[in-house]
Amino acid sequence: METKAVNCFSVTKELFTEGMQELLNDEYKPIAKKAIIAVAVVWLLLAAVTVYLKGRLVFTLIELAVALFVCYWLWVLVPKNRVKRAIRAQEEIPGGGERRIEFYEDRLEADKGEGETGLILNYEDVAKVLETPNLLILISVNHVGVMVSKSGFIKGDEKIVRDLLKEWSR
Repeated sequence: METKAVNCFSVTKELFTEGMQELLNDEYKPIAKKAIIAVAVVWLLLAAVTVYLKGRLVFTLIELAVALFVCYWLWVLVPKNRVKRAIRAQEEIPGGGERRIEFYEDRLEADKGEGETGLILNYEDVAKVLETPNLLILISVNHVGVMVSKSGFIKGDEKIVRDLLKEWSR
């Protein structure tokens, strides 16, 4: 079967971080927002009970400090650590820095290095496409992500890939 497009690129730390940040913004941040709202509601309830029972203001301030730390941890530290762990894991993959993705009429095949096909993804199984300034990130129904560099096409282009995805989208 003839390839419609071929994408080759090196996964740099910057490019990988860009992709991971976009994935976190798409998947983690909405959950974190709900958790932060829950923390705020719990703190407000505790503060209201403390005031109602004529408790000491110092306890409310301590509770506020704990609530603020939990929010900071959820919004800043957890995503930062996830990105760091993902980068370390990426660096440990043999040949993990080079990608070659071949786009066919009905599927894509991603090379896992040294010429071995690591992933075959049918376009009908692509659940969503995320976009960053340098990447398209294809997310499958089983949450497998494939990064495609916008500047990495050696055959075809981004438009061909978008057209193939539209053709097969549900």
